[in-house]
Amino acid sequence: MSTQYIPVSDLLSATRLDFPQYLDAVQFDYKGIRCHVFGVLHGLTGGTNRGYKELVNRTIAQAPGLRLGEMRFSSLYSGLHGELDDWMQIPLGDAFWFSFALHMTPIRIAQLFRAFIRERLAAKDRFGLADVRRLQDIGGSAAFHSIAPDERRRLAGFPGPARYLQENIARRQGSGTMLAPVFPDKDWEWLTLIEPFANIPLRSIHMLEYGVALARENGAADVSLFVGEIHNSDMAWYAQNNFSYASTMVAAAIAGAMAHARNPRSLDVRIHRVVFNLANAAGSLIPTFFYLGLASLVALRGLQLL
Repeated sequence: MSTQYIPVSDLLSATRLDFPQYLDAVQFDYKGIRCHVFGVLHGLTGGTNRGYKELVNRTIAQAPGLRLGEMRFSSLYSGLHGELDDWMQIPLGDAFWFSFALHMTPIRIAQLFRAFIRERLAAKDRFGLADVRRLQDIGGSAAFHSIAPDERRRLAGFPGPARYLQENIARRQGSGTMLAPVFPDKDWEWLTLIEPFANIPLRSIHMLEYGVALARENGAADVSLFVGEIHNSDMAWYAQNNFSYASTMVAAAIAGAMAHARNPRSLDVRIHRVVFNLANAAGSLIPTFFYLGLASLVALRGLQLL
């Protein structure tokens, strides 16, 4: 599943190019475990089209060792052995605002619903259609994985891993300064809304530490981690710099991941998961029911005037 990366300019100008048949992996050794980290453009339903989802499933089937995925990936793809429970690194307030941002206005609710339907119905991506290759069409294409992960990161509008981790910590402390990134493909407009609450770097740390700890607990020499794009280059950087970056939040993420690996079904974890899901659901239900109620009142008022 090795990939020969090419520059973006070559990808956009090439008259003929064979796109990858599998996702590419960032590979490194961490704490005695060989890690294969696959960045996934998971969209809202597993990919912006069915072809991309098939690409992910095909890669999972070929991946070595213990195969683990980001939260909710088991419901999106087949062949995973478990999930990485990265929701543990999302504070309850962020879990609420994560959903609220997507449902804040009726227009956003309609756009979200339309995106869900579009992803379910689209058979393949738009990149290269009619021999037109544009970055605004690449967000659901295997062509995206022809580009090196660090370059993909910049293309998507994200800073380097060290700076991004600093921003995540600053946001937790209420002093963040970075505006949310804007991906060129409009199918990903929703990402800009939720990114400030996604805690991507600290989730990356949790998933790597937890995945490696689970591999060791299960006697696996290799672990394949299927995670959202950006997490992959985060992890590759962190694996080389984890001891040089001093932060109580990073230390807490590491300790929490390792403790969770030792007892992933503890009562505390299950309670935390329920509360997290409630906070996340509240963020979507409160505005949705508010607008439904408002629409009902307007409709009733209209009937009374007839």
